[in-house]
Amino acid sequence: MTQADAELLEVLRKVERDSLAWSLDQLHPGKGAQRLMFLNAHGVNCAAENTGFRQQVLHSEFLLRDGVGLAKGMQRLGLRETENLNGTDLIPKVLAHHRSARLAVWGSSEEALEKLGVRLREEGHDALVSLEHGFHEDAFYVEKYRALQPDILVLCMGMPRQELLAGKLLSDKGDGLIICGGGWANFHSGHIPRAPLWVQRLRLEWLHRLSREPLRLGRRYTIDIVRYFMHIRRLSRRA
Repeated sequence: MTQADAELLEVLRKVERDSLAWSLDQLHPGKGAQRLMFLNAHGVNCAAENTGFRQQVLHSEFLLRDGVGLAKGMQRLGLRETENLNGTDLIPKVLAHHRSARLAVWGSSEEALEKLGVRLREEGHDALVSLEHGFHEDAFYVEKYRALQPDILVLCMGMPRQELLAGKLLSDKGDGLIICGGGWANFHSGHIPRAPLWVQRLRLEWLHRLSREPLRLGRRYTIDIVRYFMHIRRLSRRA
Protein backbone atom coordinates (compact mmCIF):
# COMPACT_ATOMS: atom_id res chain seq x y z
CA MET A 1 0.00 0.00 0.00
CA THR A 2 1.34 3.43 -0.91
CA GLN A 3 1.79 6.12 1.71
CA ALA A 4 -1.05 8.13 0.14
CA ASP A 5 -3.43 5.16 0.31
CA ALA A 6 -2.44 4.40 3.90
CA GLU A 7 -3.19 8.00 4.84
CA LEU A 8 -6.50 7.94 2.94
CA LEU A 9 -7.56 4.80 4.79
CA GLU A 10 -6.63 6.48 8.07
CA VAL A 11 -8.78 9.47 7.09
CA LEU A 12 -11.78 7.15 6.76
CA ARG A 13 -10.98 5.43 10.05
CA LYS A 14 -10.81 8.86 11.65
CA VAL A 15 -14.28 9.64 10.29
CA GLU A 16 -15.51 6.44 11.95
CA ARG A 17 -13.90 7.26 15.32
CA ASP A 18 -14.87 10.92 15.40
CA SER A 19 -18.44 10.34 14.26
CA LEU A 20 -19.06 7.61 16.82
CA ALA A 21 -17.60 9.75 19.63
CA TRP A 22 -19.24 13.00 18.55
CA SER A 23 -20.81 15.34 21.13
CA LEU A 24 -21.51 19.08 21.14
CA ASP A 25 -19.84 19.24 24.54
CA GLN A 26 -16.47 18.55 22.90
CA LEU A 27 -16.42 22.05 21.40
CA HIS A 28 -14.87 24.92 23.38
CA PRO A 29 -14.94 28.08 21.21
CA GLY A 30 -12.34 30.66 22.18
CA LYS A 31 -10.54 28.27 24.53
CA GLY A 32 -8.09 26.62 22.19
CA ALA A 33 -7.79 26.00 18.47
CA GLN A 34 -10.25 23.45 17.07
CA ARG A 35 -11.27 22.50 13.53
CA LEU A 36 -14.62 20.85 12.79
CA MET A 37 -14.67 19.32 9.31
CA PHE A 38 -17.02 17.07 7.37
CA LEU A 39 -16.15 14.40 4.83
CA ASN A 40 -18.36 13.24 1.97
CA ALA A 41 -17.62 11.30 -1.22
CA HIS A 42 -16.28 14.44 -2.91
CA GLY A 43 -14.00 14.95 0.08
CA VAL A 44 -12.57 11.45 -0.32
CA ASN A 45 -11.64 12.31 -3.91
CA CYS A 46 -9.99 15.51 -2.68
CA ALA A 47 -8.12 13.59 0.01
CA ALA A 48 -6.93 10.98 -2.50
CA GLU A 49 -5.58 13.58 -4.91
CA ASN A 50 -4.56 16.57 -2.78
CA THR A 51 -1.84 15.96 -0.19
CA GLY A 52 -2.41 19.27 1.59
CA PHE A 53 -6.14 18.64 1.96
CA ARG A 54 -5.50 15.07 3.13
CA GLN A 55 -3.19 16.31 5.88
CA GLN A 56 -5.68 18.94 7.02
CA VAL A 57 -8.58 16.52 7.45
CA LEU A 58 -6.30 13.89 8.96
CA HIS A 59 -5.09 16.29 11.64
CA SER A 60 -8.38 18.08 12.28
CA GLU A 61 -9.84 17.85 15.76
CA PHE A 62 -13.18 16.56 14.45
CA LEU A 63 -13.94 14.89 11.10
CA LEU A 64 -17.55 13.78 10.72
CA ARG A 65 -19.36 11.57 8.21
CA ASP A 66 -21.53 13.39 5.68
CA GLY A 67 -23.77 11.57 3.25
CA VAL A 68 -25.00 8.20 2.12
CA GLY A 69 -22.15 7.77 -0.37
CA LEU A 70 -19.59 7.83 2.39
CA ALA A 71 -21.69 5.42 4.46
CA LYS A 72 -21.64 2.92 1.57
CA GLY A 73 -17.89 3.29 1.15
CA MET A 74 -17.19 2.85 4.85
CA GLN A 75 -19.38 -0.24 4.89
CA ARG A 76 -17.37 -1.69 2.00
CA LEU A 77 -14.21 -1.14 4.07
CA GLY A 78 -15.67 -2.93 7.09
CA LEU A 79 -15.95 0.22 9.19
CA ARG A 80 -18.75 0.66 11.69
CA GLU A 81 -21.99 2.41 10.81
CA THR A 82 -22.18 5.99 12.05
CA GLU A 83 -24.78 8.72 12.26
CA ASN A 84 -25.01 11.06 9.28
CA LEU A 85 -23.55 14.29 10.71
CA ASN A 86 -23.79 16.66 7.76
CA GLY A 87 -22.87 20.30 8.22
CA THR A 88 -26.17 21.70 6.95
CA ASP A 89 -28.02 20.13 9.88
CA LEU A 90 -25.26 20.18 12.50
CA ILE A 91 -23.85 23.70 12.22
CA PRO A 92 -27.09 25.39 13.44
CA LYS A 93 -26.99 23.11 16.51
CA VAL A 94 -23.38 24.10 17.20
CA LEU A 95 -24.18 27.80 16.88
CA ALA A 96 -27.30 27.52 19.05
CA HIS A 97 -25.17 25.81 21.70
CA HIS A 98 -22.81 28.82 21.69
CA ARG A 99 -25.17 31.70 20.91
CA SER A 100 -23.09 34.29 22.80
CA ALA A 101 -19.85 33.42 20.96
CA ARG A 102 -18.25 36.02 18.69
CA LEU A 103 -19.18 34.64 15.28
CA ALA A 104 -17.83 35.19 11.77
CA VAL A 105 -18.97 33.60 8.51
CA TRP A 106 -16.76 33.79 5.42
CA GLY A 107 -17.64 32.44 2.00
CA SER A 108 -20.64 32.22 -0.31
CA SER A 109 -21.96 35.35 -2.06
CA GLU A 110 -22.79 38.80 -0.74
CA GLU A 111 -26.48 38.22 -1.48
CA ALA A 112 -26.56 34.99 0.53
CA LEU A 113 -24.60 36.56 3.38
CA GLU A 114 -27.02 39.48 3.62
CA LYS A 115 -29.90 37.03 4.09
CA LEU A 116 -27.81 34.93 6.47
CA GLY A 117 -26.99 37.92 8.67
CA VAL A 118 -30.69 38.69 9.07
CA ARG A 119 -31.49 35.12 10.05
CA LEU A 120 -28.58 34.76 12.48
CA ARG A 121 -29.56 37.95 14.31
CA GLU A 122 -33.15 36.73 14.47
CA GLU A 123 -31.81 33.56 16.08
CA GLY A 124 -30.07 35.59 18.78
CA HIS A 125 -26.50 35.74 17.47
CA ASP A 126 -25.89 39.32 18.59
CA ALA A 127 -22.09 38.95 18.50
CA LEU A 128 -21.89 38.55 14.72
CA VAL A 129 -18.56 40.23 14.06
CA SER A 130 -17.89 39.56 10.37
CA LEU A 131 -19.54 38.43 7.14
CA GLU A 132 -17.21 38.23 4.12
CA HIS A 133 -17.79 36.73 0.68
CA GLY A 134 -15.51 33.94 -0.47
CA PHE A 135 -13.71 35.62 -3.34
CA HIS A 136 -10.80 37.36 -1.59
CA GLU A 137 -7.23 36.08 -1.63
CA ASP A 138 -6.20 33.95 1.33
CA ALA A 139 -3.97 36.73 2.70
CA PHE A 140 -7.07 38.89 3.22
CA TYR A 141 -8.67 36.27 5.46
CA VAL A 142 -5.46 35.59 7.38
CA GLU A 143 -5.12 39.28 8.22
CA LYS A 144 -8.81 39.57 9.09
CA TYR A 145 -8.66 36.53 11.35
CA ARG A 146 -5.59 37.87 13.12
CA ALA A 147 -7.37 41.17 13.78
CA LEU A 148 -10.78 39.81 14.84
CA GLN A 149 -9.96 36.48 16.54
CA PRO A 150 -13.61 35.28 16.47
CA ASP A 151 -14.64 32.52 18.84
CA ILE A 152 -16.31 30.68 15.94
CA LEU A 153 -15.55 31.05 12.24
CA VAL A 154 -17.63 29.20 9.64
CA LEU A 155 -15.91 28.89 6.26
CA CYS A 156 -18.29 28.29 3.34
CA MET A 157 -15.89 28.13 0.42
CA GLY A 158 -16.14 24.51 -0.67
CA MET A 159 -13.54 21.73 -0.66
CA PRO A 160 -10.58 21.82 -0.66
CA ARG A 161 -10.12 25.58 -0.27
CA GLN A 162 -11.88 25.99 3.06
CA GLU A 163 -9.91 23.19 4.72
CA LEU A 164 -6.59 24.50 3.42
CA LEU A 165 -7.47 28.02 4.58
CA ALA A 166 -8.45 26.71 8.02
CA GLY A 167 -4.97 25.27 8.35
CA LYS A 168 -3.40 28.62 7.42
CA LEU A 169 -5.54 30.49 9.93
CA LEU A 170 -4.73 28.22 12.84
CA SER A 171 -1.04 28.07 11.94
CA ASP A 172 -1.11 31.83 12.50
CA LYS A 173 -1.73 31.16 16.21
CA GLY A 174 -5.51 31.22 16.01
CA ASP A 175 -7.37 30.22 19.15
CA GLY A 176 -10.96 29.66 18.05
CA LEU A 177 -13.24 27.04 16.53
CA ILE A 178 -13.16 26.91 12.73
CA ILE A 179 -16.00 25.03 11.03
CA CYS A 180 -15.70 24.05 7.37
CA GLY A 181 -19.28 24.46 6.27
CA GLY A 182 -19.37 24.08 2.48
CA GLY A 183 -22.79 25.23 1.26
CA TRP A 184 -24.21 25.87 4.72
CA ALA A 185 -24.50 29.66 4.30
CA ASN A 186 -26.52 29.24 1.12
CA PHE A 187 -28.91 26.78 2.74
CA HIS A 188 -29.30 28.39 6.16
CA SER A 189 -29.93 31.79 4.63
CA GLY A 190 -32.62 30.37 2.36
CA HIS A 191 -30.70 31.62 -0.67
CA ILE A 192 -30.78 28.05 -1.99
CA PRO A 193 -33.78 26.04 -0.73
CA ARG A 194 -33.21 22.59 0.76
CA ALA A 195 -35.03 19.50 -0.40
CA PRO A 196 -38.42 18.74 1.18
CA LEU A 197 -38.23 16.73 4.41
CA TRP A 198 -39.58 13.59 2.77
CA VAL A 199 -36.75 13.74 0.22
CA GLN A 200 -34.20 14.21 3.01
CA ARG A 201 -35.63 11.22 4.90
CA LEU A 202 -35.24 9.07 1.78
CA ARG A 203 -31.59 10.20 1.65
CA LEU A 204 -32.13 11.68 -1.80
CA GLU A 205 -31.19 15.28 -1.08
CA TRP A 206 -28.25 14.90 -3.46
CA LEU A 207 -30.73 14.26 -6.29
CA HIS A 208 -32.69 17.40 -5.37
CA ARG A 209 -29.48 19.46 -5.43
CA LEU A 210 -28.45 17.95 -8.76
CA SER A 211 -31.81 18.84 -10.31
CA ARG A 212 -31.43 22.47 -9.19
CA GLU A 213 -27.76 22.93 -10.12
CA PRO A 214 -27.00 20.44 -12.93
CA LEU A 215 -24.14 22.42 -14.45
CA ARG A 216 -22.27 22.90 -11.17
CA LEU A 217 -22.99 19.48 -9.64
CA GLY A 218 -23.38 17.25 -12.69
CA ARG A 219 -19.77 16.08 -12.72
CA ARG A 220 -19.71 15.54 -8.93
CA TYR A 221 -22.67 13.16 -9.03
CA THR A 222 -21.63 11.28 -12.17
CA ILE A 223 -17.93 11.07 -13.06
CA ASP A 224 -16.68 11.98 -9.59
CA ILE A 225 -18.84 9.38 -7.84
CA VAL A 226 -17.31 6.72 -10.09
CA ARG A 227 -13.85 7.95 -9.11
CA TYR A 228 -14.87 7.81 -5.46
CA PHE A 229 -15.93 4.16 -5.63
CA MET A 230 -12.72 3.33 -7.51
CA HIS A 231 -10.78 4.75 -4.55
CA ILE A 232 -12.90 2.70 -2.14
CA ARG A 233 -12.45 -0.46 -4.21
CA ARG A 234 -8.69 0.01 -4.26
CA LEU A 235 -8.54 0.55 -0.50
CA SER A 236 -10.79 -2.45 0.20
CA ARG A 237 -8.31 -4.70 -1.60
CA ARG A 238 -5.43 -3.42 0.50
CA ALA A 239 -7.03 -2.82 3.91
